[in-house]
Amino acid sequence: MSCMIFGTTGLCGKEILKCAEQLSLLTNIISVTRRPFDSKNVKVEQIIEKDVHRWKNIITEKRPNVVFCSLATTRAAAGSAQAFVDVDYYLNLEIAKAAKDAGTHTFVLISAIGADANSLFLYFKTKGRLEDAILDLKFPRTIILRPGPLLGPRDKSKGFMNDLSMIFFKPLHGNCIGRNLFHPIYGSEVGKVAVQLAVTPLIHVDDSVVKIVGALDLSRIANSITFLS
Repeated sequence: MSCMIFGTTGLCGKEILKCAEQLSLLTNIISVTRRPFDSKNVKVEQIIEKDVHRWKNIITEKRPNVVFCSLATTRAAAGSAQAFVDVDYYLNLEIAKAAKDAGTHTFVLISAIGADANSLFLYFKTKGRLEDAILDLKFPRTIILRPGPLLGPRDKSKGFMNDLSMIFFKPLHGNCIGRNLFHPIYGSEVGKVAVQLAVTPLIHVDDSVVKIVGALDLSRIANSITFLS
């Protein structure tokens, strides 16, 4: 089985890669990024392409069975509201459309808690619009994960407010307040769940199978996975 990962240099994407490397079922792992990263695993094929609008051509050529999409930014990191939407909505959707046309069976999207196309807040509205657009593509299997505030080391800052939220939420991870109100979660936990669900055989065969995992269930599933580290 082949998989392609977008966002490998980000918090969740690099954890998806680590978990994918551990599974013998995934024999060909393709990472598409704008900048290189360290990987010594022979299964990993790094494709460095700075022009993100050429990524769809790579999908067409490689025809992966599974696509993991964890591309995300913030308004602060992107520099403007439009630049944020260009990445979080338009680029992600461009990737999804190319994957559908290439015959990808399973599409895994890392979204966010609170995603809602009708939200008054740009961040949650954009996430919700993307979810709706990807569901409309009707992949044979669509998996959407909605983590809470993400914890873990990042290669670069996503803005002051994002950095501040990590400091605030880290002490709440795993305790009663965190589990019931904010649902902070480590990128490594999101990576485990993404890979586990993507390779789990379907029990029921439908025209299109959709699985949306909220923040609370994400933590529960992550805690139940023992064979991925």
